Amino acid sequence: MQEIFHTGLNLDLKMFDSGIIAGLVSFLSWVAMSILKFIITPSLMIAAGYEPWEIILVTFTGATLGVMLFYHTGKAIFILWTNIKSKSKLSSSKTKKSVITPGRRKFIQFKNQYGLIGLLLTSVLVSVPISSMLAAKYFNAQKNVTLYLILSFFTWAVVLTFLSWRVKNGLTT
Repeated sequence: MQEIFHTGLNLDLKMFDSGIIAGLVSFLSWVAMSILKFIITPSLMIAAGYEPWEIILVTFTGATLGVMLFYHTGKAIFILWTNIKSKSKLSSSKTKKSVITPGRRKFIQFKNQYGLIGLLLTSVLVSVPISSMLAAKYFNAQKNVTLYLILSFFTWAVVLTFLSWRVKNGLTT
């Protein structure tokens, strides 16, 4: 653990060894990867030889951008969809009953039992976009939801980076 923090003081910018443009492209590629496949990005970056502080910075940046983008986009989509549905109900006398599937039923049970805390704990398994959209749909009335999501992904970034680093360097070191 102590070795991770000592390497952070070294500040070897491996991403920028090939130049500033190549470094920015590399950084942005890893950020995009952390938005889409958050759970595997730290392991891939450890395997590529990046320092733990670089990995945490990249995954945290990706998660923050992803949460802000997908939470607010999702919130806008759900508001728009609600408005469209309410207008269509006014124009047609028939109302369609929503279909309850086994998967939807299980998710609602999970949401009711564990709430936002359950989403935050499982967010790493679900991905940044899906977690953010679920938070926008089911927990948008709660305060600081985006902050909690960002803090959750930061915690997961540190945990996954540390675990990946320990696996690469051996568990007994």
